[in-house]
Amino acid sequence: CISIFDRGLNYGDGLFETMKAHDGKPAFLKEHLKRLKAGAKFLRIPVKNLEADIKNNAIERLLKANGLSKGSAYLKIIVTRGADRNGHAPSDTTPTLIIIAKPLDEAYIHQLQTKGVKAVLIKGYAPALGGFKTLNYLPCVLAKAEAKRRGAFEGIFVGNDNTIKEGSSTNIFIVSKGILKTPPANASSGILPGVTRQAVIRTAKKLSLPVKETPITTKELFNCDKAFLTNSILGMVPLVSVDSRRIG
Repeated sequence: CISIFDRGLNYGDGLFETMKAHDGKPAFLKEHLKRLKAGAKFLRIPVKNLEADIKNNAIERLLKANGLSKGSAYLKIIVTRGADRNGHAPSDTTPTLIIIAKPLDEAYIHQLQTKGVKAVLIKGYAPALGGFKTLNYLPCVLAKAEAKRRGAFEGIFVGNDNTIKEGSSTNIFIVSKGILKTPPANASSGILPGVTRQAVIRTAKKLSLPVKETPITTKELFNCDKAFLTNSILGMVPLVSVDSRRIG
């Protein structure tokens, strides 16, 4: 049971990480746990139970119990501050740890990777708190819902300075004149430093491809040679149109 007094439910007081598993092994688990633990430190949530459960192969055992030891699977780790009846100010609580495993529709993901996706621009931007994936995810939920209403797969946030930030569940890259560009993910931008985003940047550098973390305007997006979105479940997905305007 999860208590109705859990602070994750009542105040969004917690964090999460989403990742993909291949044949019973989580992809980029080290990177996801590093970000999760950094977020827990930022929120001052102790995560000793998380580390102990990971060492005891909790994820692998969960995948096996759900018949997901072969092929691809979806994984989500949620950590909340725990149950607390004392109002807004947190007291000494025991964190709640939840791990979710479920099948992935690989055919659907392959279709998105092959045909690409459409996006719409969403004015206004609510940056990720501290650059972490907290349970305060409502702006992203509303952006995804708005995109769906407008017949698109993704909503891309645009700041007041007319620069693109990130998607509701993705990071964005463009290719312009042979240079791979992505908005900077730092303390001032509030953009989530996605694990797949970082993998793309590392791979580009290994291949000696020019890559820049730099602000990107909507004009640059509409005039780029190509663009794609990244996240831990989809990998890399071509972005073929934005606000009904063809990209590349």
